[in-house]
Amino acid sequence: MRQHSDELVDVLSGSFERELSVNVFNGSDRVLEDVRFESWQLDADLERGICTQGSGTIVHSSVDGSSLVPVGTVGVLSPFRARVEPVMTIRAGGFMESVSLGTFRVGSVPFASDSVVTYDGREMVSASRVGVKFDSLEADVERWGFQSPEQSRAGVSAFGELRRLTGMAVEETVADALVPALKVWEAKQGGRLDAVLELGRVLGGSAVVNSRGAWEIIPDVIGAPVATLRLGAEGTVIDVADEIDTDTVYNEVVGTFEDAKGKPIFAVARVNTGPLSVDGPYGVNTRYWSSDLVKTQAQANSGVQSILDQSVGSQQYDVQIQCHVNPLLEIGDVAQLSDWKRPLVGQVRKISLSNSPLMSVTLRVARSLT
Repeated sequence: MRQHSDELVDVLSGSFERELSVNVFNGSDRVLEDVRFESWQLDADLERGICTQGSGTIVHSSVDGSSLVPVGTVGVLSPFRARVEPVMTIRAGGFMESVSLGTFRVGSVPFASDSVVTYDGREMVSASRVGVKFDSLEADVERWGFQSPEQSRAGVSAFGELRRLTGMAVEETVADALVPALKVWEAKQGGRLDAVLELGRVLGGSAVVNSRGAWEIIPDVIGAPVATLRLGAEGTVIDVADEIDTDTVYNEVVGTFEDAKGKPIFAVARVNTGPLSVDGPYGVNTRYWSSDLVKTQAQANSGVQSILDQSVGSQQYDVQIQCHVNPLLEIGDVAQLSDWKRPLVGQVRKISLSNSPLMSVTLRVARSLT
């Protein structure tokens, strides 16, 4: 979750007003503060390598007649230098608190214009309107390529590799793991980000940059809820809890691998008891799996068993929700939904925020099959 006070959590459960402004940075220097931000949109999706993308219009009143319209690399809003920090301010009675939605890299300026007035026979800029499109900071790593293939030794810390490859802050949100085999990271477009995403999988989750500008791992396992979503009178839930899809419920996993010398390794894990037994009425549903990180029989046996446990332990499905805005929520958070016909807890996979008092959220919910 984004940083907040305990009091703000209580305020968000009732009636409140909100507004969004933006701070602009060039490097570490904040060059504009608390600027009006209009027609904005912020969409986050845990399935994307660059998880969050947004857009909006910066509206700035000039006090000295100068323009904010960028020209090439010149100007504080030039996409060659600008970072933006959208900030949502919540007000209720005498309460006020601002929440940073994160810092983002400006990728393009699709339009820009000045409003001009005549003063003492001279034309002066009274205000500038600059549209910006921006991405979360995974984009920095995606753009930073390897000059040549880089190699990780077997047994090095996955978090240590994450720090080395990104040069950014890292928050260890899950237990560290060792890179299980010699790994060569390719020198290709987006290769550094691909390497980071693979390290996230080694650590049992998805690697993302959070609102504090640090890399963290969102675990695949759905844990205890840390936030509550309010449905409200205008909220909607598209719930597919009654749909059951067996295509991805595997009761047998077959793994094929190679050791360090190229000798083949095979491993099989099966469900032998219960309603999903391979000898029962469900029959056999086989999944094939391989990984170049597996180099020993023990790793192969552990890997296929883990894939099998994920399959039969639960079936995950997505629930689309439109609910009251909660600026504290980030992708990867586990949230519970109030004011609904049944308890609903899931991991936040997608969030869409805008000028609307409602936001769209996709929760991934687990249904136990055992």
